[in-house]
Amino acid sequence: MSLTVLAWLAVGAYALHIVEEHILGWQGWAQRSMNLSIDADSYVIVEVAFLVLGAIAAMLAQVAPVYALAFGAFLLINVTFFHLLPMLISGGKFSPGILTGIFLFYPIGYYEFAGTNLPQNSLILAIVIGAAVILWPVLLLKLRTQRYFQDASGRKRR
Repeated sequence: MSLTVLAWLAVGAYALHIVEEHILGWQGWAQRSMNLSIDADSYVIVEVAFLVLGAIAAMLAQVAPVYALAFGAFLLINVTFFHLLPMLISGGKFSPGILTGIFLFYPIGYYEFAGTNLPQNSLILAIVIGAAVILWPVLLLKLRTQRYFQDASGRKRR
């Protein structure tokens, strides 16, 4: 299967992942299990941004395959560090998003990386980009609690 097809499957898998997370309540679970406080508006914006980035990566798969692989890395990092490990650490409490993660993200990510003939430095770059993309909103969530990032009225942003 071509990288382009796998990249578009990754976008579809992420769309299904968003549905699973929203219906089963990942946002509340993340607050309880990972102490990751994210308001509903920010959560939706982050999900849409990730979906758009995945679509862009799929569109560029033939000319810039490292971006398609980066989205695949993003999926693997997402399921591993934002679902599976926190679920295991919390004593096995179900993580909304783990089903699509295990049954879609792992296979698609595996086939993307296993089927590529890119040099090792490109694979490392894809992993770094995927990690940076998923960590960006986490960093912003942490920064918004800092005094410097409070709005002019002195209220802390949610």
